[in-house]
Amino acid sequence: MLVLVVTVACGSSSNPAGPNDSNPAPNTPGITNATDDFQFNLPNVTGYSTNGGYTWKTTGTVARVTQSSSISGGSGTLQIRDAGGRIVYSKGLNEGGTVNTEAGPAGDWRIDITPSGVTGTINFRIQKN
Repeated sequence: MLVLVVTVACGSSSNPAGPNDSNPAPNTPGITNATDDFQFNLPNVTGYSTNGGYTWKTTGTVARVTQSSSISGGSGTLQIRDAGGRIVYSKGLNEGGTVNTEAGPAGDWRIDITPSGVTGTINFRIQKN
């Protein structure tokens, strides 16, 4: 009996749109995902909806979140979970300013963004505090 197993790598679901895409599709965000520094910028979209998430490595226990989106329509949420899976930050995408997350264990944190029918620019940055 011959058993053949084929594995195909199609990318990582933890980073659906990566920073190294040399030919991004329309409505693909510009992303920098480095240890202790995550940036997301998606300019000038109309009716944009998705539910993507990213794994972000931080060596700290608190992160500083700067939201500077300009949204004229739609809604959405930016949510951050610490390495233990606990929600340490959750705000609307249309909210602005700089605030700290709640404290959580260092390691692989999860950043989830869920825009629904957003028109405008989505922009935020998360850094080790």
